[in-house]
Amino acid sequence: GFRSATKDLVFFSDGDGQFDLSEMPPLLPLLRQYDIVVGYRLNRQDPLSRRIMGRLWTQLTCLMFSLKVRDIDCAFKLFKRDIFNHIKMESNGALISTEILARANRAGYTITQRGVHHRPRTAGRQTGAKPKVILRAFVELLKLRRRILRGE
Repeated sequence: GFRSATKDLVFFSDGDGQFDLSEMPPLLPLLRQYDIVVGYRLNRQDPLSRRIMGRLWTQLTCLMFSLKVRDIDCAFKLFKRDIFNHIKMESNGALISTEILARANRAGYTITQRGVHHRPRTAGRQTGAKPKVILRAFVELLKLRRRILRGE
């Protein structure tokens, strides 16, 4: 989907109603100075266990890939489209945000952050806290780190 985009900018967000899409236009001026704008959830509306796991996951991924973001998996991101012509993307699941940011950062693209309001879920179910999902994410994270460090 990222590579198929035809406009100069790419924005993505979850479709579960937890974000207000009217918060996207104020991000546009930031792209005069940065290549990527990463949202972070203000007053995250998830159970405490999810907030703790999310914080630990973000800290781990930032440490592994020398990133400086507050919320790696916040699904409110805006990109200059050209980035996707220059970075490799292999992840096809939850790790895609980490991969894009890690590869873009390594390639020298600039990243900034802005807080976005987070609302209680109105549709769908959380799946990220299942042990099988967590284990798969750790395995994929280690493989991604190895590929990036090898220059793949």
